Amino acid sequence: MKESTFKYLLKKYEKGETTSEEKELLEKFENHFLKKNEATVFQSASHKNKVQNDIYRVVKRSTAKSPTNWYKIAASIIVLLGVGISVWFVFNPKGTISYTLIATNENEIKNIVLQDSSVVTLNENSFLKFPNHFTSTSRHVILKGEAYFKISKDKKRPFTVIANNITTKVLGTQFNIKMDSTNISVALVEGSVDVKGLQTSKILKPKEKINFNLKNKEIETVRFNPDEELLWMTKKLTFNNTSLVEIIQLLEKKFEVSIDLDSPTLNEVKVSGTFTNQSLTSILVTITKATDLSFKRTTKNQILIYNPQKSI
Repeated sequence: MKESTFKYLLKKYEKGETTSEEKELLEKFENHFLKKNEATVFQSASHKNKVQNDIYRVVKRSTAKSPTNWYKIAASIIVLLGVGISVWFVFNPKGTISYTLIATNENEIKNIVLQDSSVVTLNENSFLKFPNHFTSTSRHVILKGEAYFKISKDKKRPFTVIANNITTKVLGTQFNIKMDSTNISVALVEGSVDVKGLQTSKILKPKEKINFNLKNKEIETVRFNPDEELLWMTKKLTFNNTSLVEIIQLLEKKFEVSIDLDSPTLNEVKVSGTFTNQSLTSILVTITKATDLSFKRTTKNQILIYNPQKSI
């Protein structure tokens, strides 16, 4: 069954307009598709249950109570997302707001243009829910994961991002939100935002970031480097007479490895250059050649940078 046909039948099914033949065809396809693909979509049985429950809760909140078999539709959405169809429309009953759900897979980044021309860049393994049409008084979206927001100015309609129990309210600005099971951070690049959560309200200034630890309820506001914060989106590293120790900190964060220097004297070695969407090995080869150094992997995720002129 083609994706367009599947969506069409689901829309009719939600409205209760499917014929018995169409309903049977839809359910057969759902059962077949889920059984065929679930082994490649889900990491484990517990992962499958978690994702199903997360999406089911969203679908349930987005629709009026009805006897329709929404858990099967949610399962189909999960499978379709898992095999690369990242956009899904949830059609609500007449008279209610309809929403779009967008999810990304591993190593997938999506640019989303909202109805008000705001642009959201959604990082990998993330989820965004937003109405197809904003109301005349407000603009609300729900985020799980990480995203960068470039919001169109509209003084009459504040823009609000809800991430867990943390809300970020703006009129028009650019900022990044990142969340996981225990932490949520809001980093302001441009403009002004009002962040509320854990019984705290904070208006951020550009290059300020607020971190919420949901586990121990700790809150911290720090300054940040936009180039470092947005590495996941720009895929670009720029160094201008930057110390090697600072470069290592960026590389460790970007590539999730540990990099050591064999001597403290290497900390202040300076490097300049720009790297766009390059591998860690390619970056290290260029840096070490330019500084007359060498590097080697001591373990899979451990790298040592050293001076080959000295014995190790």
